[in-house]
Amino acid sequence: MPEPTDSPQPQHLRLRLREVAALDDEAFAHYLQERFEHLVTAAIADAGGHLRPAQHDLLHAPTRLHELRDALTFAEGDLQVAVERMTYHQDPRTTRTVRQLRQVRTARHQVHRETAALRRSEDRTRESEETPSTDTVTTTRGWLSQAYPVLFAQLLAQAHAAAGLPARPLAKDIFDTVEEGWADGYLPAPRTAEVDRLLSMGAVAFRSAVADDARNQNDRDPALRHPLLQRRWNTALEELTSLTVPVARASSSSALGSLPNGFAGIPEPDAFKVLNARRFLVAAWQRRAEHNRLIHQYAITVTDRRRAAPDHDLRRQAIDAALDRLVAAQPAAAARILARLRPYATADGTLEPDTFTPALRARAKREVLADLAAIRRLDTVLPSALPPRPALAAPAALTAAL
Repeated sequence: MPEPTDSPQPQHLRLRLREVAALDDEAFAHYLQERFEHLVTAAIADAGGHLRPAQHDLLHAPTRLHELRDALTFAEGDLQVAVERMTYHQDPRTTRTVRQLRQVRTARHQVHRETAALRRSEDRTRESEETPSTDTVTTTRGWLSQAYPVLFAQLLAQAHAAAGLPARPLAKDIFDTVEEGWADGYLPAPRTAEVDRLLSMGAVAFRSAVADDARNQNDRDPALRHPLLQRRWNTALEELTSLTVPVARASSSSALGSLPNGFAGIPEPDAFKVLNARRFLVAAWQRRAEHNRLIHQYAITVTDRRRAAPDHDLRRQAIDAALDRLVAAQPAAAARILARLRPYATADGTLEPDTFTPALRARAKREVLADLAAIRRLDTVLPSALPPRPALAAPAALTAAL
């Protein structure tokens, strides 16, 4: 992206910040959709107070809010690198660019709050449509299926066959959900020759293709956005970030931080190597934000379309049947999970989110799955040498409840 500036430029390529306000609403809407750098320019202009109220509202529309956050995130990093470069050269425009950077940071914080509020609203809407999973019984059954994934997969395949359904294992992660959703026809994205070419690339060549896409912010490679490439795209972006952070002298994998002391005194070739790496890191972060948003949109689409599919109820019943058989096969393990959850549950078995927080839930899950994995290893390695191990009671009433 060229530096934000008020100097004259060809209008078909880039408007000056104050010129954006002169666009009528229709032209402004078209301008925003034309190129990513136009969205960045409009975001900077809005942060500086140059836009008309109607333009501000169009820019902050709920359907564009996440893209606006991406644009402001990119603008913040790009302006910071511009300030660092100008400072290195003692450029007189530094003061003005610092002011723009401050305005963009303020705007980004505000938009972050707006997108967080929008996400919470969407989550509440979706949660109200889903079966509650904040009780000990449902949680126990879910964790048990993760503790015994091979056995559960076998039981689920049997349940699918008994119901006359094609086998479909449960997704292990969001990438499985998206890939299986595409295979099931819920994401109608054609598998083009370019998609196949990217899928067949080696890791290094694919990472280079992802780097090229990040460098060219305006001309995205549509094939990279295909559902089947989201896993590889994610991995490549993680690798690029990891490789670039030390070169860019960044403070972390998610923040540039300040340049090291004495940077102004290093030779110009070395300085520009660092600055270019920092600018690339900003571009890679924008692509990561875009990828994260896209993968979640794909997953939501797959989930919604599966719920609307004619076989949804049958598949839900097959999962319940497989879980019933799993509990019956591993009652002691189910009892261990239930005992781990009980201290955090109310009298009716509800796991209140305020008490059983996401962090606590994640830790409890890790611990109980590790405990069960250790028990399985001992049973496999020394089955005859071990003395009888005391197991938590698993009466018939427990099995029936689960």
